[in-house]
Amino acid sequence: MKNEADPSVYVAQMGDVKFFIVVYVDDFILVCNDQNKLLQIKEELSQKFEMKDLGELHFFLGMEVERNRDERLLHINQIKYLNEILKRFRMEKCKPIRVPLDPKVKLQRIANGNDESKGFPYQQAVGSLMYAMLCT
Repeated sequence: MKNEADPSVYVAQMGDVKFFIVVYVDDFILVCNDQNKLLQIKEELSQKFEMKDLGELHFFLGMEVERNRDERLLHINQIKYLNEILKRFRMEKCKPIRVPLDPKVKLQRIANGNDESKGFPYQQAVGSLMYAMLCT
């Protein structure tokens, strides 16, 4: 059954077994609270679709996933994605400040909106940060 809150998430429940499929273009995540049922579903899917099992989830859509099975904890972070953004915009050595923008910085409008040679690509930088904030 498709999840009402997110159309890329499908949920199924068969008795005590709960199963989730998260789909993004040609990638998907399978989650199940029963390891045997998970293996069975993977087998059934592989018979119908060409697929490759990449094993336990470590990265997905810019998010790093760490799992501690002993303590039953799941930790998700975006450190790698955010470091890539900082590197892309040559800000990997930037320092945090109390105010969001240094008051001494003079912003300039880029003539045609795409000419990065005349200024900093603010639109792309803000879009990358918005993706991190809203989409993942």
